[in-house]
Amino acid sequence: MNDRIIDEERQIIAPETLSTEYVNADSCAFHKSDKGFLAAEINGEKYDRVVLLRALPLTFPDEYICITDVERKELGIIEKISDFSPEQQELINDELSKRYFSPVITEIKSVKEKFGNFYFDVMLGDIKRNFTVKDLTKNIRYHGEGFDLIDVDGNRYRIIDYNGIPAKSRRKLEPYLY
Repeated sequence: MNDRIIDEERQIIAPETLSTEYVNADSCAFHKSDKGFLAAEINGEKYDRVVLLRALPLTFPDEYICITDVERKELGIIEKISDFSPEQQELINDELSKRYFSPVITEIKSVKEKFGNFYFDVMLGDIKRNFTVKDLTKNIRYHGEGFDLIDVDGNRYRIIDYNGIPAKSRRKLEPYLY
């Protein structure tokens, strides 16, 4: 039996492998395993370790969460994290935060542009951080009231609420927002 999703000769995805099952709080429950990994019971089937991945991490970070086993076989998709109990949401969010680390900018100390590179000196809470963004127009992702800045190393820095950061910080950034 051939369980391959991709036909190696033709490089196409077999249609019978493209089934998606949405899960909810009635059909899926999470817990920590004895070894500290996220485990789950999905439709009565127990999994000692599962991996959570955001299907649309920028536009819908709390929706469409893919659950896979350690071999990356899809087990189901959570449509909305908010459909789960607060305890289950905490387990889900803890697991996702390990994979999707996006520090939140609380203050912008300075922004300097040199040859198309933007050098940021920011505060992440009490931590001072410097990073470089190449071509700001291509490496800024807007979401709601804020945006993400993606640095030259692929790290993502978030401004959750642009109007919520100090006015002095906004003035330093405004000349560079097109």
